[in-house]
Amino acid sequence: MPTVPASDAAEGLILTVLGTGVMLLFALRRLQRARPAMLIGGALLTAFTLRLLAIVAVNATGIGASLRGPDEFTYIGLAQALVAQPIGTADLPHGVYQLMTDMFAMEIKLGFMNATAIRVVQVGVAMLGTLLMTAAAYDLGGPRAARLTAWLLAIEPSSVFFNSGILKEPMMELAAGIVAFGGVWFWKRLDIRGIIICSLGCLIAIETRAYAGWFMTAAVVMLVLHASLRSMRHTSRAAPLIYAIVLAAFVAGPTAYAATGGKNLKILQASQAQNASGVGQTISGQGNGSNLRLPPVNYSSRTAILTSLPTKVRELLLEPYPWQLHDTNQLFGSVGTLFFYAMLLLFIRYAWLSRGQVFGRAAPLLYPLIFETIAYSLTVGNAGTGFRYRSHLVTLGVATVMILRQRVLEERAAVTAATASDRIAFGASAADPIIA
Repeated sequence: MPTVPASDAAEGLILTVLGTGVMLLFALRRLQRARPAMLIGGALLTAFTLRLLAIVAVNATGIGASLRGPDEFTYIGLAQALVAQPIGTADLPHGVYQLMTDMFAMEIKLGFMNATAIRVVQVGVAMLGTLLMTAAAYDLGGPRAARLTAWLLAIEPSSVFFNSGILKEPMMELAAGIVAFGGVWFWKRLDIRGIIICSLGCLIAIETRAYAGWFMTAAVVMLVLHASLRSMRHTSRAAPLIYAIVLAAFVAGPTAYAATGGKNLKILQASQAQNASGVGQTISGQGNGSNLRLPPVNYSSRTAILTSLPTKVRELLLEPYPWQLHDTNQLFGSVGTLFFYAMLLLFIRYAWLSRGQVFGRAAPLLYPLIFETIAYSLTVGNAGTGFRYRSHLVTLGVATVMILRQRVLEERAAVTAATASDRIAFGASAADPIIA
């Protein structure tokens, strides 16, 4: 981890906390200009405070290394290698490295940011994503859906822990929030600026975790196609978009088909075999629990992948089961798993109550949720890594559940009001002959 003199580190940490807080407050105020009823300041403050306290608690107890795993040291090591190079070389700002590594390098190069300060920035990045996700929930479900989304995401255990990780997770949270925000913009207005916003989110995801980013891009394409098809009767802007998507699919189809075979399948198989080996996996993906390994899957062909997908989805969403946990670290991770189970049950409930209207009510979040579930299912080789991956799914899932819930409640209220009105009208007509 970067070493900084104590006095500089203290000043740097204070500046980082203040700067991150101001950035989040500014983002909230900008979002509230068009959404005056999105009153989530208390949830935002609670979320920020909980994550700062989590950083302090994990650092104080000395269990950070076993909980967070060695990936952090890998990324910091790459970042320090970049710091040693002059800006403008082939490797900075990107080259063979990933986006979050470049960001860590820039932070280290400032000279006053230690690992704790970098964690605070990571918290800000992740929370900016959840702010945009909350705004999407507001646009689709109204103020109450947004407030519930904000509070649930503020206290969600996996987010409280992983948002401060020097890992890919915070950047992926930001990417998902941008895609959801831009997706709602396009879904409701068929505004091309929504596609531009989504493209930014997809680019961040691709440059952070490539396979998940490309699946997110596919989700945006499906959303654009769906929104265009449903708007064909109402606007002339839909037809050109549909033609553009068909043309893009025709041009990119052969390339995508080639990219999902041959060498890439061998790489996926090797990654799966390594992850499934179970050598030292904890809640963060590495560590000490071979009980978290999942059965290896055959990725020798596209057909084999499709056959294995349902099993991998189940493993990603449900495992490890609470009775499979072997140590304190895994028990800590199970708190987030139980929260995820609760959200999954609520999703099933409100999706059933919204049957026939699920996509109409929450498509901008559903498409990324479905495609990211597939992406992470295909690559998860052990349940330890699954803890991390589920932290992305639960963010999209919470917002989706709150939107569906709000629409179900509104539908029930409308039915109740209509029934009451019918009863009043019936009562009045029955009394007319007597009055006469």
